[in-house]
Amino acid sequence: MSDAKMRTVPRAPGPRYADRLRAYTKGPVPEYLLIDTNTWQGDHDIPVDRYIDRKFHELEKEKLWKKVWQMACREEEIPEVGDASVYDITDISILVVRTAPDQIKAFYNVCLHQGRQLRDHDCSNTELRCPFHGFCWNIDGTLKFIPSKWDFPQIDASKFNLKEVRVGRWGGFVFINMDPEAQAFEDFIGDMPMHWEKFPLEDRYIAGHIAKIMNANWKTCQETFMESFHVGAAHPQFALFMEGVNDTQQHDIFENYSRAIGAGPAGIPIAFTPTVEERIETMAWQGDPEGLERFKANPPAASEAFYESMAPIRRERLREILGDKVDELSDLEVSGGGHFTLFPNFHPWWAFDEITYRFRPYKDEHEKCVMETYLLRSFKGERPKPAPIRWLDETQSHLEAPELGEMGRIFDQDEFNIPQVQKGMHSLRQFKPGATLGIYQPGKIRHFHNLYDKWLGLDSPEI
Repeated sequence: MSDAKMRTVPRAPGPRYADRLRAYTKGPVPEYLLIDTNTWQGDHDIPVDRYIDRKFHELEKEKLWKKVWQMACREEEIPEVGDASVYDITDISILVVRTAPDQIKAFYNVCLHQGRQLRDHDCSNTELRCPFHGFCWNIDGTLKFIPSKWDFPQIDASKFNLKEVRVGRWGGFVFINMDPEAQAFEDFIGDMPMHWEKFPLEDRYIAGHIAKIMNANWKTCQETFMESFHVGAAHPQFALFMEGVNDTQQHDIFENYSRAIGAGPAGIPIAFTPTVEERIETMAWQGDPEGLERFKANPPAASEAFYESMAPIRRERLREILGDKVDELSDLEVSGGGHFTLFPNFHPWWAFDEITYRFRPYKDEHEKCVMETYLLRSFKGERPKPAPIRWLDETQSHLEAPELGEMGRIFDQDEFNIPQVQKGMHSLRQFKPGATLGIYQPGKIRHFHNLYDKWLGLDSPEI
């Protein structure tokens, strides 16, 4: 192990995550929650060129998006044989098709005749017929029909099947990989599924799917949702959880994924102390009317009171779905409070939190991206139909997506800053080539960039 890897990662003063966890948990603490794998990820500046220069976008197209496993859709979006979902990444389009009740395949979304895209949007068909000249394939990708076949003696029908790409499945999500030599999906994701054994994502349904066009590079945008350091300044209403300290989290680094998970304040001073009014506003949109009245009468002195009041409420709500199985969960597992990143752009929130993010370039533009928010909810009985995607352009507020509720306000607060970070990097580059990040709290971001350097073949500081 190099000297750099042996270096000590700074940690906040005060109680550690494990101490807080033991304080919040009645009975034994689940072992997987006590894993602490944070390792030295470097203290170097992150070059801003990779966010603003077109050459990095082109490099990503060749060395990242054509090589890496990436989430394409949810299985519930293609429930019946013949259902197909279109997944676009930069200038490439992939068609994900359910070819049998328990079989999903993916193909390049293009007609082999003259290059017309086979499908422009999600659909359901018994065949894949090109709308331009009528060349047709079966849903398993095998050639079905050549119009005016006599005029194409050069076509060998056995070699004119749609070009297939690899498929991986986990948690109700479908992943694709265009590289036939890529690492198996199960090896790429590693032991990440372990963290969801009690909270199977395949047992959720899409209660909302919002796609927002953002004026920023996809990395600029997603990094906002990979750290909580910005919360005190950007989201002062969340100061309810802080009481003059930053509600820091433990950051754990694994091979191709990372997690941030927290259980209360850890003792870092911030600039904001919440007012009673701000606390009341936060309690109101958390949906705890009885707790809100108690809070108005006697505002808690620390966030422990909030956690203690919310855990039983969430437990009883989950009991309606899970029954007595909910009693097998610790208070933290009931309350959530963790978020994961699977390289490069997949961000599921942990436990019974509903949010999963995906970030990707918008079309073939390097300073615009699509931020997607899936709301995945548990259900009882028959699976509800997935909500259709709602698109918001750059001019629209997240509040125009009523599915998000008050989260729309939170996202708008983030969007107040994200495009300005993208714009500001152009100025920063004039005299300082990189962004100076902390060492511990943005550990997930540093881990991402170390993987990014590896995939793109970039020189990086020894870590």
